[in-house]
Amino acid sequence: MIGLAEDVRDIAGWPAVEWGMTEEDVREALAGRVGPITPVARFANSYAPIKGALTIEAYPFEVFPQFSLETGELCQVVFRAGDADADRLDRMTEVLTACYGRPVERGTKRTWRGPGAQVELDTVKAPSDGEQLWLRWYPVEDAEGD
Repeated sequence: MIGLAEDVRDIAGWPAVEWGMTEEDVREALAGRVGPITPVARFANSYAPIKGALTIEAYPFEVFPQFSLETGELCQVVFRAGDADADRLDRMTEVLTACYGRPVERGTKRTWRGPGAQVELDTVKAPSDGEQLWLRWYPVEDAEGD
């Protein structure tokens, strides 16, 4: 298993989703919980062909599993809230801190690091949507350049 990610999956109510899974594997693991994104969202080193929705601590999030352009394997998951409400930010910080201990804080970003994965909680200004709350989960090997 993935260490830190096990708790994130528990909090999010997800079944077993692991780093390195293919798009097909993730679709199967999240059957009925995700649908296609048209067109597929593309980023510098990854793409998100599917998205879902879930609730964490009574707060709704959109979920975007992202896959490596190079390998096609799951490389990060972004949980995005429609706003950066202070109550939601405080509650997510409390929940993650209860699981992982005190975060490293840099500006608005809070980072919790485990033996195999890292979780970041941050507010992001989206040009068309205003400020949003993002929770980003990814393997440690991808985090070391930060």
